[in-house]
Amino acid sequence: MQLSERLKMNVSLVPRGARIADIGCDHGYASIWLVQQGIAERVIASDVNRGPIERAIEHVRLAGLERQIECRQGNGTERLLPGEVDTLMIAGMGGPLMIHILSEGRAVLQQVRTLILQPQSDIGAVRHYLWEHGFSICQEKICLEDGKYYFAIRAERREAEDEEKPEAEWQFRYGTYLAQRRDPVFQSYLNKEKNTFERILENPQFASANREDREEIVRKIREIEACLANMKEG
Repeated sequence: MQLSERLKMNVSLVPRGARIADIGCDHGYASIWLVQQGIAERVIASDVNRGPIERAIEHVRLAGLERQIECRQGNGTERLLPGEVDTLMIAGMGGPLMIHILSEGRAVLQQVRTLILQPQSDIGAVRHYLWEHGFSICQEKICLEDGKYYFAIRAERREAEDEEKPEAEWQFRYGTYLAQRRDPVFQSYLNKEKNTFERILENPQFASANREDREEIVRKIREIEACLANMKEG
């Protein structure tokens, strides 16, 4: 089975032996791949919409994996029982919706050790949520597919209570894992973001913008510069 670069990135973060719920499973390809590769022992593939679930059911049947993969239609974690899985994979949706799903599924989340998250937006808010709810980011990945950058996070339930909270806002907005490893794709992403914001400031039409808007753009540029500086120091 051939997965897209984004899906390959996501499944590469799943720990071997996981009992995993694939929230927003769409066609079910990631769930099928995880079982076929011997990474996941059991998968619950869930989606809020009937169409994707019907496609996932058919794909699972064709793969002969009905015993290892169960497809359920439901919103977020509502069709999961606490303790039924030890890993949640939530991908392909905005950060605010992802945070809502995690917040609504507190009973399930309390029994989960690992989160695989691939937010399409507001990734800084997702990182804040993880820290505030007892999870530490242990790995991040980035990929470029069809001209768009995608990030994926693997977070584990925090063991050390004295773990230091990130001090700077850029550490939440852009993370530190990829910066510390001088990831070339991540550096390309940062440079592209910086160039975009600089062009906005230089645009004559933006000259009449209010001071708060201009200060926000300048702040974002400074955060990117801080992240790039951290990469050089690392």
